[in-house]
Amino acid sequence: MRGEAVDMFGKGGNGKSDGRRGPVLGRQMTALVAVACLLAGMGGTAVVLAPHPPQVLAPANTNATMPIETQQVNDGRSVTINAEEIAMAPVVAPRSGMVTASNCKPGASLASGQSIMSIDGKGALMLATAEPLWRPLKVGDKGPDAEGLNNALKAIGAGDVDGDTVTEATIDAFVAAAAKAGITLAKDYAVIDTADVAWLPSDGVTVSACPAPVGQIVGQGQSIAELPAMAASAKAQSLPTGAVAGERVIQAGDVTLDITDQGDVIDLVSFSRSSAFRTAATAMQSNVRQVNVQWVLKNPVAVGVVPASAIGVVGGTAAGGTASGGAQACIVVTGGTGGGNAAADTAGDRAVNVNIVGSMLGRTYIQGTDGSIPSGSVRLTPNAGGCS
Repeated sequence: MRGEAVDMFGKGGNGKSDGRRGPVLGRQMTALVAVACLLAGMGGTAVVLAPHPPQVLAPANTNATMPIETQQVNDGRSVTINAEEIAMAPVVAPRSGMVTASNCKPGASLASGQSIMSIDGKGALMLATAEPLWRPLKVGDKGPDAEGLNNALKAIGAGDVDGDTVTEATIDAFVAAAAKAGITLAKDYAVIDTADVAWLPSDGVTVSACPAPVGQIVGQGQSIAELPAMAASAKAQSLPTGAVAGERVIQAGDVTLDITDQGDVIDLVSFSRSSAFRTAATAMQSNVRQVNVQWVLKNPVAVGVVPASAIGVVGGTAAGGTASGGAQACIVVTGGTGGGNAAADTAGDRAVNVNIVGSMLGRTYIQGTDGSIPSGSVRLTPNAGGCS
């Protein structure tokens, strides 16, 4: 029977059964039954599911409502400040000698009018002048350095002095400032010596290191207090849109500072001392730190909060929930008792004109046109009293 054909019933060409091929029929019939069951199952499933479309295709409830929330908001927004940093010159010893006392501590703030340390038993008065004092100054001397000295003495309350000329009042103010800092000068003190003044690049700067401890011999001009970099300018990359109107400040880590409508930080010294500035990374090529801050209302305001879809307009069209083209923004406040997504009586619905004061993440901040906060529930699809 080698090479003999076998039919589907397992018989050879002579009509006799082939004992070796007998199971063929069983296997083929089993396969046919399995396929038939699979097809039947698929058809059955189609019949069961066809009458039930997905729930997302169901029509929206046009009568849905939501309570109007009332909140005090500072409308905080994340803002990035580009701060150009500059290196601060250290405070240097005004004369040579041994450090016999020191008020220098890392992290401490240095103020104009204080003594930072004593050298050979005599204190050194720190003054934040526009430029370092580079010559002895006596009555009658005139120039930018004299003007800076007068301004610094006036700023610390040592005397009512101004102008670009050293006067007797200037000498008296300097002696008084020194005495307040614990430095005793000669009774006939008449010339303000550079050896008595330690220049402070900026009032209120923070110490980063103190390289001249008590007992060390220092030379004139040697660093006695190192200062960290500070911001020469600081401006927001951009200011958010859709914000609640009002005077703004920034929260920079542990400090709150004024900022202009154009995004400029005003108090650069305080900004430079903030933890936000100190921990921000610096771009190596541009020397600009990108500082993340919160841009908030200086005085929080009360607003009503509704979904953006609840905002309609009277007399025009709106884009993004904001009235435009002369249109007045409005909402529809329900007159019935229904709430949530349940159908409610719309007979008592009324349109209320509102001002949009801001928005965030699909929530719109509103006030009535008289500044009040509407109460009750609002239709999510406004359509009453001409508001739609």
